[in-house]
Amino acid sequence: MIRFFVMIVSLVLSFPTSALADSLKIVSWNLANLAEGPNVPLRGQVRTEADYAAIRRLIQRLAPDVIALQEIGSKKGARLVLGDAYDIVFESRCETNAKQCEADVDDIFTAIAYRKRLARAITPFQIESLAVLHQDCPTEPARQVRGGVGIKLKRGGKTYAIPSLHLKASCKKNSAENDADTQDDCATQAKQIDLLIAWMNAPEQRDNVLIMAGDFNRELVSRTDHVRAKLTKAISGLRFEPTGPRKCWTDGSLTNDAIRAIEAKAREKFPEIGQAGGHPVAYTPKGNQKIDYFVIRGLGKRTKLVAQQVLMGRAQHLDEVDDYLKTCPPEKPLKFPDNGVLVFSPAAPSDHCPIALTITTSRRQ
Repeated sequence: MIRFFVMIVSLVLSFPTSALADSLKIVSWNLANLAEGPNVPLRGQVRTEADYAAIRRLIQRLAPDVIALQEIGSKKGARLVLGDAYDIVFESRCETNAKQCEADVDDIFTAIAYRKRLARAITPFQIESLAVLHQDCPTEPARQVRGGVGIKLKRGGKTYAIPSLHLKASCKKNSAENDADTQDDCATQAKQIDLLIAWMNAPEQRDNVLIMAGDFNRELVSRTDHVRAKLTKAISGLRFEPTGPRKCWTDGSLTNDAIRAIEAKAREKFPEIGQAGGHPVAYTPKGNQKIDYFVIRGLGKRTKLVAQQVLMGRAQHLDEVDDYLKTCPPEKPLKFPDNGVLVFSPAAPSDHCPIALTITTSRRQ
C-alpha cells in the first residue's frame, strides 16, 4: 500500500505543470417573464410547476459557477430555479422597488448568481446608468429599462468583471433603425450601447478581464451590424461568443401546421384583427436565436474558451395564443405593410435558449 501511494504521488509531481488548469463556467439565460412561482402571472405569462422543474433540471445539468439571468420578477422566482447553492444579486431597480425584490411587481429585472463557495473572491457591482428612460407611447409616462448588475471575481491573479445585461428590445437588426415602429427602441438601445462603452473604458475596468453576458437584443454575430461595429471600434480585441450554430427552437416543433393552428386560433380569439383588415401572423421564438452573447475582452493566450448555445429539448413548448401587437392608445391591431399582425403564444421554459461559456486557464499564468 505504501509503495502504491508513493507511486501515485510521484506521478502527480512529475505531471507537466501546463496540464494543471482551473476552469470557470458561466451561463446566461433570459427566462422570459419568470414569476415568483408556478401559476402566478408576470406580464401576462403564467408557467406550470413542470416548467419550473424543467428550468431547474437544465441549470443543474449545466452546473455553472456563475449564471447571468434576465427577465426575472423577484428573488423568490430566482431562488426557486437556482436552489440554495447560489448567492443571488439583482439590479438596484429591483432591490429598491415597492417590495424590495422579495416578490413580483409586474416588472422584469436582471440578476446574477454565483456559487457560495466563491463568495470570498466576489465583489458585486451595479451598472445603473443602463436603466435609461424609455417612452413606448406619447400618452404614457416614460419608464426605466433594465440596468446591469454583475460581479468581480478574483481568479488566478486576475479580476474578471462579469455583468448580466439585457438591452432594449425590438432592435435586432440594422433595418429596425429605419422602421417607424422601432426607431424609438433603437434610439434607446443606442444610448445603452454608448453607456456600456463608457463603462468598459472606465479606468477601473482597464486591467480587468471583461465577460459581458446576456441578452443584447442585437444580432452581433453579423459583421455588418452597426452595434457590433460601434463596439469593436471603441474597444479593441473584443470577442463575440458563441460563434457556433444557433438552433434554438428549430427542433421541428414549430411545423407549418403548428403555426397555422396558432393563426387560426388567433382569428377566432381576436376577431378585431380581421375587422381591422389584418390577418394573424404567428410570432415564433426562432427570432431570438442570435441575440444572446458573451462579449469578451482580455483573456490571456493560455486561456482556452468553449462557448455554445444549449438547447432546451423536449421541455420546450408554446402555450395558447394570448395577445397580439397593438398600436399606442387607442389600441388597435398594428398592421405591417402586408396587413399582417403579430400574434403571440407564451414560450416555455423560455423563448430563449441558455448560452454557456467554459474558460480553462493554465496555472502557469
